[in-house]
Amino acid sequence: MNKYKKLLSNTGLITLGTFGSKILVFFLTPLYTYLLTDAQFGAADLLAQTAKLLLPLLSLGITEAVFRFALDKAQDPKKVLTAGFTILFLGALLYAAAVPILRCFDMFKGSVWLIVCYTAASSLHSLVSLYIRTKDHFKFYAVQGVINTLLVILFNLLFLLVFDLGVTGYVLSVAVADFAVFLLIFAVERLWRDLVPLRGIPKKLWGDMLRYSIPLIPNTVFWWIISVSDRYMVTAFVGQGANGIYTAAYKIPTLITLICQVFAQAWTYSSVLEDDKKERSEFFSRVFTFYLAILFAGASGIILFSKLFTGLLYHESYYESWRYIPVLTIATVFSSLVTFMGSVYTVSKKSLPAMLTVTAGALTNVALNFLLIPETLGGVSLAGMGAMGAAIATFISYAVVFAARAATANRHVPFDMHLPLLVINTLLVGVQAVLMLLEVPLWWLWEVLLLGAVLALNGKALFPYFKKILKSVKK
Repeated sequence: MNKYKKLLSNTGLITLGTFGSKILVFFLTPLYTYLLTDAQFGAADLLAQTAKLLLPLLSLGITEAVFRFALDKAQDPKKVLTAGFTILFLGALLYAAAVPILRCFDMFKGSVWLIVCYTAASSLHSLVSLYIRTKDHFKFYAVQGVINTLLVILFNLLFLLVFDLGVTGYVLSVAVADFAVFLLIFAVERLWRDLVPLRGIPKKLWGDMLRYSIPLIPNTVFWWIISVSDRYMVTAFVGQGANGIYTAAYKIPTLITLICQVFAQAWTYSSVLEDDKKERSEFFSRVFTFYLAILFAGASGIILFSKLFTGLLYHESYYESWRYIPVLTIATVFSSLVTFMGSVYTVSKKSLPAMLTVTAGALTNVALNFLLIPETLGGVSLAGMGAMGAAIATFISYAVVFAARAATANRHVPFDMHLPLLVINTLLVGVQAVLMLLEVPLWWLWEVLLLGAVLALNGKALFPYFKKILKSVKK
């Protein structure tokens, strides 16, 4: 039982550092929607998402490899960190050669330097923050997460309100905050003491880390295609303003993603340290039960209050974004399920299957975006669903990836996925989404009843763990 207590303790600390801080950033969305037009908001989001697409090129996927190999009892964490910094530097050289290509696109003219700053700062921050987690420094990990958020808020207020930098201020605030916290972690943890001469790093470690990390590059790219390419296609086929509305709608379901990140970070750490295969399978089964419960309960609540959230958080010009929230919420649920299944590949160091499953989803996403978003393409009449088509394509793509991972992950870590519970939950929130979008008579009553059904279905798994986590946070 010690590992479950440790999971809850780590979850409480990561909640403070990740969820607690990210939720503050979430509530900056009203500031963005008031200070930026829908077209500016869409443009700023595209810059940030482009930077995220280029992150694996800069890092060569090495940040995740540093986390995984530094936890390996057979490895020297200092050698792993040194190899990570070195590979990051080599990746930067490759990245520098590719950056000029961005100047060929009109939407990035004058903004390439922003993308470079964003990716460089994010890579450095990610590398050192993941490394201190492997040292079990969860308290400082939580503190640096909060500091990072406070700095993002501070720079947002400074760049947007004081200097009126618009799109530039939106992106630059994140980059400056990331780099400042990287320097803070490096200084407080005295990470220069964890760097060793390159000649002391065995060739096998270099090879093993690269074999693990390189498949993560296309994996990250394909993951980006599923989650972000729809915004580019909405911009291309419908317009920058429509993308701004769609992006705003996406912000609310990310509440579910934030919850998932908390548990993903905690259970991945705990499951890697679990050596016994039988215990690991039991561990995954127990955690997945709670994970399903919190995912679908959260999704049901977000669908119910989607109109209210939009009215309270966004400028009135963004109100129509509520229509995309129900579908995007269900899409986010399946994205989170995919993330859980991905932890199986992390534990077993199987990055290639992770890449192959995401590839299937990416191809599905691109095909469906072309079919569902535009009215016509090359003289052929298509669905013409606009941003709603993008939302539906995103949901189906995540469902495809989850199905592929569910079929393969059990080969590496067998565990009970509670499929009947998963299917019933999906049907309940699916009905919620349809009733909400159709705005049937007394829709709010049906929504409340369906939320009650979801809570009743998952109550046995949800409430005992929730009480333990609250006690862990209080301690």
